[in-house]
Amino acid sequence: MNMLILAAAQTADFGERMEKAGLNTLLGMGMAFFVLIIIMFVIMLFPLLFGERKPKETRAELAEKSIDNTISQIEEHETQNDDELIAVIAAAIAASEGTSADGVVVRSIRRRGSRKMWQRA
Repeated sequence: MNMLILAAAQTADFGERMEKAGLNTLLGMGMAFFVLIIIMFVIMLFPLLFGERKPKETRAELAEKSIDNTISQIEEHETQNDDELIAVIAAAIAASEGTSADGVVVRSIRRRGSRKMWQRA
């Protein structure tokens, strides 16, 4: 009989401890989310308090600027690489023939094939 009373006392004690633990968990999570929401609103107010008002560009204007920028970069890159490539090819031809590169003229540059070097071996 004493064992039955002792077991009932332990389960009630365990149940109360679990209830307090659950309340502590909910209170802690609730406070954390509440503080995070406050921080979110403070961060959202930063541009209004400290930022300058700039007129927003439309998507069309941004797209046009980015396209112009890309085209100018491609044109610069192509002209720069062609000159370098021609110089390297002329030097390679001159080195293979054992002469100087002064008399070598590169008229056109073509790809030889889409296969890689190890596939041709």
